[in-house]
Amino acid sequence: MFSKQVHDLPPEVEVLAWSNKTRVEVFRYRDHIMGVQGHPEYTKDILLHLIDRLLQRNLIEEPYAVEARASIEEMEPDKEPWKELCTNFLKGRH
Repeated sequence: MFSKQVHDLPPEVEVLAWSNKTRVEVFRYRDHIMGVQGHPEYTKDILLHLIDRLLQRNLIEEPYAVEARASIEEMEPDKEPWKELCTNFLKGRH
C-alpha cells in the first residue's frame, strides 16, 4: 500500500499544523488555498470498516488489524478543531 504525502512546500506556503509522523498536516497559501493531509472526516466506524477490508484483501496481517482495532476502539476523533479551523479559514480569520 503506497501513501503519498507532502513533505516540502514553497516558502510562501504557511504550515498550520504538523505532527511527528509528517512535517505538514495542514497548510495554507495566502487566503486562497488550504490543504489537509489525512482524513479528518473519518469516523471510528469508517476506520474499523477500512481495517476489515484491508484484512479481507490480505493487505494487512491479523496481528496488525487487532492492534489497530484496539487503538481505534479507545477513541473517537474530535472534529471540533477541524471544524473551527475550516470555518475560520473560509471566513478569512486565521
